Amino acid sequence: MLATALGLLCWPGVVAGPRAEAAAGAAAAAPAARASALVDLANEARSRAGLPPLRPNSQLMRAAQTQAEQSASLGKIAHVLPGARYPRPEDRLDASGYPWQAFAENMAMGQRSMSEAIEAWMKSPGHRKNLLSATYTELGTGYATDAKGRPYYVQVFGRPM
Repeated sequence: MLATALGLLCWPGVVAGPRAEAAAGAAAAAPAARASALVDLANEARSRAGLPPLRPNSQLMRAAQTQAEQSASLGKIAHVLPGARYPRPEDRLDASGYPWQAFAENMAMGQRSMSEAIEAWMKSPGHRKNLLSATYTELGTGYATDAKGRPYYVQVFGRPM
């Protein structure tokens, strides 16, 4: 599913000195902090629907972050990215070492905040279904920006073997 107005899809430099090192560390931590906050926001949405929270999973986080970075690098969102190192969701899950029996992927591009990305997913039937599904027990999220500063958000839902 693709909604171009919302940018939805369902299914670094050299620095020197202490100040620059702190800035580089903060910049590197920013995507991880945003990805972690996306887990919290997803679980808030599940809680409002009377569902249990999804457990954050580091392997799913790697798969989601990989997809966010690949999408940002290519300037587009798609579940399958021909030419990318890990083109298919299964490739990303395998590379992260996640032993899945079920998975789903939500993607968004261009929303100004994580809350807007969650809100857009909740308004889209397919994305909402993934987010509120009882099938999945774990979640990984990713965040990256492209060269133009556009944000890319990824959720990878999983149920391990």
